[in-house]
Amino acid sequence: MEFIKKYYIHFLIGLGILGVLYLFVYILTPEPQQSELDKYKLEQIDKQLDTLLSNQKKLDLQIQGYKNEISKIDSTIAQVQNQKLVVKEYYKDMGESINKMKRNEIDSFFHKRYKF
Repeated sequence: MEFIKKYYIHFLIGLGILGVLYLFVYILTPEPQQSELDKYKLEQIDKQLDTLLSNQKKLDLQIQGYKNEISKIDSTIAQVQNQKLVVKEYYKDMGESINKMKRNEIDSFFHKRYKF
């Protein structure tokens, strides 16, 4: 504590010198300036980014439409598979029932089916 009391004026002078030095460097440092060519290039890049973003949005909408169509097709495929399974089971049952039929029952079955 006594050290601080003894040398506090030196600390204040050091801080003051650092502050003045910082202000001197800050004032003398020039601000970066863009040339007109650089500004034009940046504007062109911004325009290209805007067109890319709008194209991306259009593509996203198209992709969403395709996804909807794919889901419709998938549901149609599922319905067809279910119908196929039902038909397969029906004809399997018919085939099994034909194996159990007698000769005259088979003849009458095919006569009704194909209407000779």
